[in-house]
Amino acid sequence: MRIIVITASIVIAIMLHTRCYAGCNCDDWIKKGGYCVDYVKTKIPTFPIPQNTAEIAALKNRDTRKVTEGDVAIFNFSNYWHVAYVEKVQLDLHGNATSIDISEMNFGDQLSLNDFRNKWKQSSKSEWKRAVCCGVTDTYNQTNARKNVALNTVTQIWSPVATSSESAKRDPNDIARKHKQDK
Repeated sequence: MRIIVITASIVIAIMLHTRCYAGCNCDDWIKKGGYCVDYVKTKIPTFPIPQNTAEIAALKNRDTRKVTEGDVAIFNFSNYWHVAYVEKVQLDLHGNATSIDISEMNFGDQLSLNDFRNKWKQSSKSEWKRAVCCGVTDTYNQTNARKNVALNTVTQIWSPVATSSESAKRDPNDIARKHKQDK
């Protein structure tokens, strides 16, 4: 149950930029920049911010077993999503990826009322409930690391290398035409 609450909070944060699902206005939390997507963007500025479930699914551009350092691991916990930066890939004796070491932000326990009061210096219970609705965890705006995360817990991988290699495969004439149009 605890992991569901944690992941629910985190995924709500991914699906942002105007309002979080559950009808909460999260604009002030979004501006503070302490979500998992915000952290990944500091590591990979070209990481696209998905706006809905279809866009999250479309991020898959590398097979999970082909994960490399510098990729983004995307987790789906029931109806909720979380992203983390892949720091290291653990291999078995045959060179196959078995687990990953990741760094991430806002992956933690549900924010308690006491933690909310202490950290954010607010006593309003309704503001605390809104923070929880917006996916603010007890590690909001804090980076942490997890080691040996099993690959079977990763839903999909987004690789900036795969994205740039797709661009390189495009017809150079198409790229030149696009560049001309942008001017």
